[in-house]
Amino acid sequence: MKKRSLVLIASLIFAACSDNKKQEKELLSNILKVHDKLMGKDEAIMKNKMALDSLLKLPAKDTAEKTNMKAIELKLTAAEEAMEIWMQKFDPDVINKKQHDEIISYYNEQKKSIMSVDSLMNTAVDESTKYLSSRTK
Repeated sequence: MKKRSLVLIASLIFAACSDNKKQEKELLSNILKVHDKLMGKDEAIMKNKMALDSLLKLPAKDTAEKTNMKAIELKLTAAEEAMEIWMQKFDPDVINKKQHDEIISYYNEQKKSIMSVDSLMNTAVDESTKYLSSRTK
């Protein structure tokens, strides 16, 4: 009877650990998917920054227009820097240093943070692409 109880308890502990690891892996996977998507936007940010920089070097016709271009360029730079800061601070090896609850809390915080970066990048790229498209028409 004692052996069966021990086997049952060990099985429950193993199953709980397995579920914990699965939850941790899923959260990390979701974070990395967003990261990978954002890395693809990096090229668009650089391209749009270069195009805006070229336009800003042209002789000033309209100072309001130049101010608008600088603001859009600053949004691109801010989005790019937010991504760099997130990448520097992100520690995927946290699983080696913390307990399950701490890992889940950390990953949830990081997911929230990368989603904020995602929003910044999407807004900056969309706005700059729209602006540059309107300039070429």
